[in-house]
Amino acid sequence: MSRSVFWLDQSLIGRVLADLLEPVIAPTGWEVRQETRLRATTVRTEPGFALLDTLEALELVPAWSIATDLVVASQHNSAVGLVTPDRPDRITDAIVSLDDCRPASEALARATIEPFFGLRVRDWRHAEAASALSELRVTEDEAALVPLDERHHDLGRIWFILTGHAFVSHLLVVPSELPAETRSQFAVLLRRLSEELRTRAAEIASERAAAHALDAGRLHAYLSEAVDVLTPKLQRAIAELVRRSGSGLRVPGPENYRSLSS
Repeated sequence: MSRSVFWLDQSLIGRVLADLLEPVIAPTGWEVRQETRLRATTVRTEPGFALLDTLEALELVPAWSIATDLVVASQHNSAVGLVTPDRPDRITDAIVSLDDCRPASEALARATIEPFFGLRVRDWRHAEAASALSELRVTEDEAALVPLDERHHDLGRIWFILTGHAFVSHLLVVPSELPAETRSQFAVLLRRLSEELRTRAAEIASERAAAHALDAGRLHAYLSEAVDVLTPKLQRAIAELVRRSGSGLRVPGPENYRSLSS
């Protein structure tokens, strides 16, 4: 491999991390690449480090390893929301619009909406269609980080209430052919990245909230806790999301997780 590539999607956290990375990664000769909806199939074409939607990442296992050095997770404030046309306790049957949602967001919606709100989802739709039933709309990123009220809900927070687990939205995956020296160097860069995000979370939240009419407090809380190391508890959270969402994906075993420094 002539140069190392770090793949990111165009999610809110992907865009924030790309902005923080560009000044420090350029001198290394590595390259940051972003795709609007980054897929496992795209990453396979030019293997490198990839911060992928959790379900997309699992598609690469066991050929790729899940790095424990960085994960995107949230408990009380997430970037996945639900908009309802009325208070949920007034809705008995509904359809859920998943238009262009990432796979992990869809899995989160499937794992939370019916058990938490006690309503019946008659259909899960990826495109708009006329219906006489109430339509619930799953939102992501800026659209999800608005003030909460009786019609705007945080599905990551709901997941935490239901399970006691954080919602793991993105995983860092690494192909086996990357040299050990490259992995170790990247681990150092990721530690700096996590520290930089925590230091600048308030500043970034203030700027983006003003530009997009977001809830600055929720955005600050989300950015402050979003990037962490992948602990055994978060590994169990991934397994629980796979199980409860009915995704059918294989749950990773301990052998599929490794530190970049190991």
